[in-house]
Amino acid sequence: MTFRFRSRAGARVAAVAAVALSLSLVGCAPPSSGGGSGQTSIRVGMVGSTSDEVNPYQQQGSVSSDALFKQVYEGLTARDRTGKVVYVLAESMEPNAAKDVWTIKLRKGVKLHNGETFNAEDAAESIKAMIDPKKAWAYATNLDFVDAAGIEVVDETTLKLKLKKPFGLVPEMFSMARVNMRSVRGGATVDKPSGTGPWTIDSFTPGQEAKLSKFTDYWGEKPKLDSLTLSFFTEQNAVTNAIRGGQIDVAQGIPFPEVPALKGDPNLGLVVSDTASYPLIAMSMKDKPFSDAKVREAIRLSVDRERIVKNAFGGYATVANDFIGKNSSCEPPKVPQRTQDLAKAKQLVAEAGVEGAQVELVTDGAFPGMMEMAQLVADDAAKVGIKISVRKLDVATFLDRWLDWPMFISYTSSPYEITAKGHFLPGGSENGTHMDDPEYNTLAAELYQTVDPAAQCTIIQQLQTIEHERGGYLVPVYGQNITVHRANVKGLEKDLYGRTSFLLTGVTVG
Repeated sequence: MTFRFRSRAGARVAAVAAVALSLSLVGCAPPSSGGGSGQTSIRVGMVGSTSDEVNPYQQQGSVSSDALFKQVYEGLTARDRTGKVVYVLAESMEPNAAKDVWTIKLRKGVKLHNGETFNAEDAAESIKAMIDPKKAWAYATNLDFVDAAGIEVVDETTLKLKLKKPFGLVPEMFSMARVNMRSVRGGATVDKPSGTGPWTIDSFTPGQEAKLSKFTDYWGEKPKLDSLTLSFFTEQNAVTNAIRGGQIDVAQGIPFPEVPALKGDPNLGLVVSDTASYPLIAMSMKDKPFSDAKVREAIRLSVDRERIVKNAFGGYATVANDFIGKNSSCEPPKVPQRTQDLAKAKQLVAEAGVEGAQVELVTDGAFPGMMEMAQLVADDAAKVGIKISVRKLDVATFLDRWLDWPMFISYTSSPYEITAKGHFLPGGSENGTHMDDPEYNTLAAELYQTVDPAAQCTIIQQLQTIEHERGGYLVPVYGQNITVHRANVKGLEKDLYGRTSFLLTGVTVG
């Protein structure tokens, strides 16, 4: 799964500021000492998975593993709160003229949690582990341009990557949240690797909690608090009850219908972000009845999108148009807005010969709006002759068959160049629709070889048009991200990729 990647400042403003695909890179802020007053610890609650590991290359992706990895590990590059690519463990990434060899200069003096210094050998080992075909890591497709035999350690802080073919978006692809660096030296192991992040793990029980402490030798901005607990719950309502009752300080994933009551609580505060993170419904193009494009179109035409905005997201969303958007600075494609048309949908169902068809829509309900959206989609589909039963599973069981369900609720939270690889290309880590469209594949290959922003936008608009016309996703709305916190929690900020509750170094409680 994601990457069930969980990826809005005015939706348009945030997006425009966000993801120009050929972004100029900027360095991270210089180190600063931690410090703060009052409470020295914080507890953050979210839905968790019992299958989580401390290994950053675990197969499954979950909100709880994303939260943990964000504290403990770092990548060569990353996306900041507005979507800009920034250098993290790398100081520079430069291609040769042909763009088939890239030289990476690492930041000097970065300490690992075990006291060793992060170096080029650690980076090389990490990249090789991620792309090792024997491991079949779910997110390896995002780095499939790297030639494993062409990874060369030049010196302690220099690495060369020989690519399988010219590729122009190397810094952007390494900015994917799951592409983290690790070390297995100095007593660290594959199962318990050492990271470079601002927090170190004291204890970890999957599905229950992770206890972390401030890493005092962190190279960047040190946490202002001394300790952090990530508390994992089985469902969103439990997270809501915990923040309301004071058992946690910050809540990730609050059901939208609960927001008005929480907003009126003087003991709580809200951070609302326009974001590129939202749920979407995958229909497998290799499984009946969704292998028939008429059925996919019927489902899309049956949906009342405005009702989903109001009833599933409490108004904290805007109508979408069956392509993954809000994650690029490019203008959206000029395609007609799909609206509910029950008569046309019934006609398509009849033409496909699937009247009375019964299908199952599977979800773990791990993100706000998922369950409510699923029920509304099922209700609308029944009006055109397709019976959808909604099945909710625990996170681990759901993710264990990630991409195998014929119809399920997926999630996106990535810039478009990562989205294209993950969601739409053969073998993609999030390609739950099993899309393999020759025209889309060819255009995507062109996208990855150009560094010209205007050319990138032209290609992205063409790709999104294909999604809209014949893809396998129902994208009814673009939801917002809401983080609820105790009133005494300060320093949480809006984030384009829904990470407000994960970015904690600047947070204080007091």
